[in-house]
Amino acid sequence: MRRTALTVAVLALCSYRGLCGVEVENETASPTQSKHTRRELVVGPRDANPDLITPEQQNNTEVVAQVGGTATIKCYTHFLGDEMVTWMKRDEDQLLTVGEEPYSSEARYSVSHVRHLKLWSLSLRGVRYSDAGLYECQLTSHPPASLFFTLKVVEARAMLSGGPEVHVHTGVKLQLRCSIELATEPPAYVFWFHNDTMINYSPRRPLKVVNHHYASSLVISNVTWEDAGSYSCEPHLAKPDNLTLHVVEGEKHAALHNGHSDGAEPDASAQASDPAHLSATLLVIGSSCLVVIGYYNTRGSDWS
Repeated sequence: MRRTALTVAVLALCSYRGLCGVEVENETASPTQSKHTRRELVVGPRDANPDLITPEQQNNTEVVAQVGGTATIKCYTHFLGDEMVTWMKRDEDQLLTVGEEPYSSEARYSVSHVRHLKLWSLSLRGVRYSDAGLYECQLTSHPPASLFFTLKVVEARAMLSGGPEVHVHTGVKLQLRCSIELATEPPAYVFWFHNDTMINYSPRRPLKVVNHHYASSLVISNVTWEDAGSYSCEPHLAKPDNLTLHVVEGEKHAALHNGHSDGAEPDASAQASDPAHLSATLLVIGSSCLVVIGYYNTRGSDWS
C-alpha cells in the first residue's frame, strides 16, 4: 500500500519531464511511428491490404495480449455481406456484443464498426488469464457465417541484464538495462527502486533513466559505495525483476589506500608497515648474514 501510494503521488507530481531534478530521457519516435505503437499481435496469414483479406485468411487466427493490457480482435467481413455482427466467447457460450451494442454485463468489452473497411473490432480492457479462449465473430446472414479467433494471454516480465549478482569498481560508469519481455504494448512507466526506495526522480543522486518502447536503462555516472545494494525494475503491467549490486574498491582507490598514487614513488613508511614488505626485508637480511658467516668460517679454517 505504501508503494502504491508513492507511485500515485509521483505520477501526479513528476509526470512532466525533469520536474523533480533528474534527467529522464525518452527515445524519440520517428514521424511515421506513434509513441504508443503496438507490436504485431496477430499470428497467422494477414494481407497488408484489408480489402483483400478473405474469410479463410482470418479464420483460426491467434491474437496475443498481456495480463492487464488491452486485447483487440479484428473481424473483416469482406465476401460475407454487410450484415450485423455478434461477438461470442464460444468456449463459454457467452454473448458479448450485438451489433455495436455491448451485451455482456462486464464493462470491459466494447465494439467498433468501421463501415468502409467492413471491419468489426472487439476490444477487451484489463485482460485476465480467464479471458483466454475461443472467440466467434458471427454474421446474422442466412445461413449464418462465422469466423473464429483464439486469444492467448501472457504475462509480461522485466529482465535485468547481468543479474542476479553484479560486481563493479568504485569510480566507474554503470548502466543497468531492463528489457520488458512478452509485452504486447509499451508500459506506461518503468520505475527503478534501490533498496525499496524509488530513484527515478531522486534529486540527491547523479543518475539518469532512459526509457525506450520496451526497455529502460538506469545510468550511474560515478559508482560509489552508497550505490551498492538491491535494484528492482518495475514496469507497468509487468512482473518486476531485481539484482544485487556489489561495489568493490577500484584500482585507483586501492593504490591511494596503499599509500601511493599513480606515477608516484611508494611511501617508505607505508612500505615499512606492510607485513609482506617487512618479511621480504628480513629474508634478505637473514640470507646476507648466512653468507657472511659462511665466508668467515671458511677463512678461519684457512688461517688455522
